[in-house]
Amino acid sequence: MHIAGGLYHELCETPKWSARFGSGGRAAAAVSSLSPGSTLHTYTRSDNSPGSDKLAGLGVQLRCSHSDIVIAFAYFHPLSQPHIEPQPGSIPQQPPIHVSGDVVLRFGFLEGTAVVQAAQAIYDPQTALRPEPFGANGSTAKRLALVMNELELYRYTGCTDLATAAAKAMAPGDQETVVVVKRGVRGVTVYEPNAAPMDVPAYYSSRVFKIGTGDVFSAVFAHHWGEAGLPATAAADLASRSVSAYCETMNLPVETELLTSREPLTGRAPSRIVLHGSTGTIGRRYTLEEARFQLKGLGMEVLSPQLDDSPAPTIVEDASLLIVADGLSKKDIREICDIQTYVNIIILDEDDRFDTADFSGFDAKLVNEFASALYQSGWPPVCLGARTHKRLPLISRT
Repeated sequence: MHIAGGLYHELCETPKWSARFGSGGRAAAAVSSLSPGSTLHTYTRSDNSPGSDKLAGLGVQLRCSHSDIVIAFAYFHPLSQPHIEPQPGSIPQQPPIHVSGDVVLRFGFLEGTAVVQAAQAIYDPQTALRPEPFGANGSTAKRLALVMNELELYRYTGCTDLATAAAKAMAPGDQETVVVVKRGVRGVTVYEPNAAPMDVPAYYSSRVFKIGTGDVFSAVFAHHWGEAGLPATAAADLASRSVSAYCETMNLPVETELLTSREPLTGRAPSRIVLHGSTGTIGRRYTLEEARFQLKGLGMEVLSPQLDDSPAPTIVEDASLLIVADGLSKKDIREICDIQTYVNIIILDEDDRFDTADFSGFDAKLVNEFASALYQSGWPPVCLGARTHKRLPLISRT
């Protein structure tokens, strides 16, 4: 398989993370065991740029086009908007990379573009700002899979309804097109011409490390749909399972032996999140504000008595409870849990101050990482019940 995508430096403050991946590098690593000898087409200063040795060790072939620009993404936490350096609008554009092959996975670049001629192409534009139409730069394919999140698809088509946007993207043209829409905690919806849309679930992971999950999804989908010839829905299911395994282990290539044990996030998700925490310091208030902001970004309705300046809700139907434990005592937390019955009770305990026995009777889950706590609070309860939750150490990768 041929992969065209960036090779960028990535940093995250909490949990600590430093890697040379980017969309192209991560995708190539993700499928290095599924598609041995895959070729990554990218921009670098030289063939020996940081990250190249690791990919070469995985059997990835590199074809590098020269660029003097080193691009870095810096995250405060895995769900935060990254700071990109240099700023995207100031990055000089390099001559296009030309890629031909039977199966080509094309990502959007910051410093250029990839012109693709393929029998089967998979296109992930990697941006909702101004996603470039696949054929706008001269790219062609006999069969095309567009892999995007909802916002990217809306911007790509100019439509604000999911089904309408997918239909427009599949409109008859020079190639047969399928549309694979990534929908976060709601899984994936696959649209194919002359067929009803098909839903694929997200899968449970005990940790949610979000940096690069879209890259992993697109790469695994590209292999199974483009190279192995599976139907789009089956390929999307294997890609979703692979994302779950990557979120949990942060290892690449994806450990395929973990895929059969993935548990689907099925059932009715909570309709809203009740968010509690301390606002006694600026740091605690920031964490609570950030949790509310990110939960809303995941499509959740959020009620927060401390931030909304309203009394604690009496009875909120079909709700999950998320408690940010910093600044709260065990007694405080038990009193919050005792207000009503919740679909899920998730306690973000970054300092590992508590034990599940401290909250016996409430079926509370202790999570010590921010992004994981937010995601688990929004998952269907069937996926969290009757499970022994292992407290995972925070990751530090440099």
